[in-house]
Amino acid sequence: MTVTDLSHAPEALAHAPDGSVTFDGVGLAELAARHGTPTWAISASQLRLNYSTLHTALSARLSRPVIAYSMKANNNRAVVQTMAGLGAALDCSSEFELALAASAGVPAGKVIINGNGKSRAYLTAAIRMGVWQINVDSIAEVDRIRSIARSLGVTVPCAVRLKLSYARLLLSDPSYERTLRIAEGKFGSSTQSGDAEAVVRAIVAAEELEFVGLTHHAGFPGYRADFTAERQLMHQARCAEEIVEFAHLLRRRMGVVTPRLNLGGGLRSGRSVYLSTPGNGGDGEFRTLPTPDEYAEAIAAGLAGADWDPIVQFETGGFHVGNAVLLLAGVQDVKDVTRPRERRYVTLDCAMTMFTGRGLNRVGFPLLVVGHGPDAAPHPLPVELVGPTCAYDSIAEDISLPPVREGDLVALLNQGAYCEVLSTQFNGFPRPAVVHLDDGDVRLVRRRETLADIWARESAALDLWPG
Repeated sequence: MTVTDLSHAPEALAHAPDGSVTFDGVGLAELAARHGTPTWAISASQLRLNYSTLHTALSARLSRPVIAYSMKANNNRAVVQTMAGLGAALDCSSEFELALAASAGVPAGKVIINGNGKSRAYLTAAIRMGVWQINVDSIAEVDRIRSIARSLGVTVPCAVRLKLSYARLLLSDPSYERTLRIAEGKFGSSTQSGDAEAVVRAIVAAEELEFVGLTHHAGFPGYRADFTAERQLMHQARCAEEIVEFAHLLRRRMGVVTPRLNLGGGLRSGRSVYLSTPGNGGDGEFRTLPTPDEYAEAIAAGLAGADWDPIVQFETGGFHVGNAVLLLAGVQDVKDVTRPRERRYVTLDCAMTMFTGRGLNRVGFPLLVVGHGPDAAPHPLPVELVGPTCAYDSIAEDISLPPVREGDLVALLNQGAYCEVLSTQFNGFPRPAVVHLDDGDVRLVRRRETLADIWARESAALDLWPG
């Protein structure tokens, strides 16, 4: 199997017959010579294309869509500033992300606050800044927000995060119940138990608070072995339907109109996602992703029962940045083995710990070897692409690659979503540099970590064995 099929590559990437590769107008060989490896490269052109494509699809079907870039997918300041410059709002899930949004010059009135069990420090910072909206997770959080708002003498706009029943969704897809236990359990207030309605009532009754909407985040289900685009679109439509129904219930029981509906994210950029079980390279395959138009159609269908005209918010991160970043790595060792089976192990100077999603959720990455053309003949041995850490560290398994040698360059594509933000320093390997590319322009936006950086947090050594 090969994961080098360029029909899955982003528009900003070009692979010439002579093997040269450019990303957003920058040659990858020249980039490695200038900045070293491993290095993450962000394509501003791809970010702009992804945003405009989604915004166009949503605007054709909804009267008032708002895209909020979800910073948790990739919190590089260059990405945040690019998305804000395109007109996106910002979705923050921590006090750090809120501070980063402010430092990037994003107006507080375009910031949405997310997260369960938010700390008083996080809430205080958000309320003091005057954010657009806080997505309220629980009745206890209502009390915390009220006390902070009262002390500051302000009114806080609040949307209520819902834990839906998923009744019709589960009728169509019973297997989704496993995802609910793993991924959804800690978030929001239940529409079935009455908790969500109680939270809305508490907000409406509080003079310090303003009820501005309902929110639910249908995340990306790509880590499931049975992922299909059709099933994901069904999930999105059913969730949107249920939010509209709950809004109707609030109006009947309380006379409350819901000004905003926040439908979260869950979409990924590109034509496909590569899924495989780590340790079992034989089951890897590209799965077709929904297009932005298909996604927008599913959302519009789910909202068809809304007899008012709400602002419809989207908290999309992975879609914008997913295929807009690649990781450029160097080959540092090639080893052929005969047992237990014939294999070629190619060790890169990056590690799976730099993109832990590979092991957590089965999502793999298309890749190519710089210097070999798209039609280069593969080496006869199946290749295991690995990192140098002292652990299971499989980057790709049972793939076909052209003959490579020490010093060659490999580009791992689609590295933008939940890769750098989840990276670790396992074995003390410094984290890569990050460069921002824009139509041939190159800027270093996050320097490479050094061994001194890794040591910097250590306090003075304890004298455990005094002489």
